Amino acid sequence: MLFEIVSSLAVGGLVGAVHVHQRGLVGNDTQAIVRIAANAGLTAKDGTNIRIHRRTTRRDYSEYAFQLPQGLSAQQFRDKLDRFQDGLNAKKRLLDVSLADIKRIDWRGDIGDQLRKLLRKSKNIRKEVEISFDGMLIFRVYNEALTEYLAFDEAMLAQCRGWEIPLGQARGGFVRHDTELGHMVVAGATRYGKSVFLKNVITSLIARKPEDVRLTLIDLKGGLTFARYQSAQQVATVAIDVAETLTTLIRLDAEMTAKQAKYLAQGYEDVREAGDTGRHFILVDEAAQLASKGVTDSEEKKMRIECERILARIAQVGAGLGYRLIFCTQYPTADTLPRQIKQNADTRVCFRLQTAIASQVVLDEDGAEALPKVRGRAIYLTPDGKQIVQTPFIENEYIERTIAPHKRKERAKHESDTCEKATPRKHTLIVEKTRLS
Repeated sequence: MLFEIVSSLAVGGLVGAVHVHQRGLVGNDTQAIVRIAANAGLTAKDGTNIRIHRRTTRRDYSEYAFQLPQGLSAQQFRDKLDRFQDGLNAKKRLLDVSLADIKRIDWRGDIGDQLRKLLRKSKNIRKEVEISFDGMLIFRVYNEALTEYLAFDEAMLAQCRGWEIPLGQARGGFVRHDTELGHMVVAGATRYGKSVFLKNVITSLIARKPEDVRLTLIDLKGGLTFARYQSAQQVATVAIDVAETLTTLIRLDAEMTAKQAKYLAQGYEDVREAGDTGRHFILVDEAAQLASKGVTDSEEKKMRIECERILARIAQVGAGLGYRLIFCTQYPTADTLPRQIKQNADTRVCFRLQTAIASQVVLDEDGAEALPKVRGRAIYLTPDGKQIVQTPFIENEYIERTIAPHKRKERAKHESDTCEKATPRKHTLIVEKTRLS
């Protein structure tokens, strides 16, 4: 017994020493940051380097505040984020032994062999760096990188309440978005997760609020992103070009005007006071296709201008009437993201963008251009603050399972009848002409 106690104390002391060493190893990068900056040419003309002002250590990260030499900008450092990211991630491995490992030791067995196995347990360090500026140049160095893959599942939906939807995983935990905050702007370069995020939103709303949600889907990339949802009972329309979009928006505008008149006559201030549980979401994917500037065809230009006008009106008055606009683009400019929509959208979800200028258009600040090249990584901005999140990836099979119970009966019956008729026709190809074909 005495031997076990002494051995436990000895190994426990080893674990404690390793833990202290690890905190020092992953938590003190001051000199490395200064050295990387100098090697990257981030030095003032008079030779002045950045100087440490303070270092703050937390459980998951360390924050370094540097004085910025005159003549240098924070953007110059952000432009070379990859240098700092790589430089602080020179290959290192840490001993990965916990007290739980100690408790699993069989003191009646071969102690030496078990200890040797423990000492071989290790893990790679992969730090993640964020650079910001608040009068001081701030480096926040996280001890571990945020997950690069997050699978969408029922457990995420179970965590949501009311009109909340799963947003993703942040460093502080799982993040839910309350769609009652109003309109949303979504932006991101191709292949960084914008379209998958939109499918997350649609699937979540159908799964959580099947009786109360109504969806108008405008897909100006040809209709493929939203095609699988067109038979869902909750989907009012799938528009795939400017003409269809205009027809849809005119109908929505009339509907919204009628509801506004009704609330006014009944003395209701908004949808909540009216006790209306329904919400109508209008998702516009690749809104740049509706921008009127630069269009030379007079009829096309006229249609686009009218689309812009109605979308701006939805952004201005729709929230109080139960309408939620989700306006998406991969080319954010002052023309493709109109001022009226941006000013009335309290929520921004911004995936990686190509330039700091594009980031400024969406977020009013740099940052989206410096996101890691990870699909699904985004900046989530609300009136409560900003977070970096990994949005979940949703499989098409999961979407099909989720919306299957909500397909319109006539559509399901038609699909069944088509299959039955096709069975005996061994060599006959049946092609059904649809609006999306």
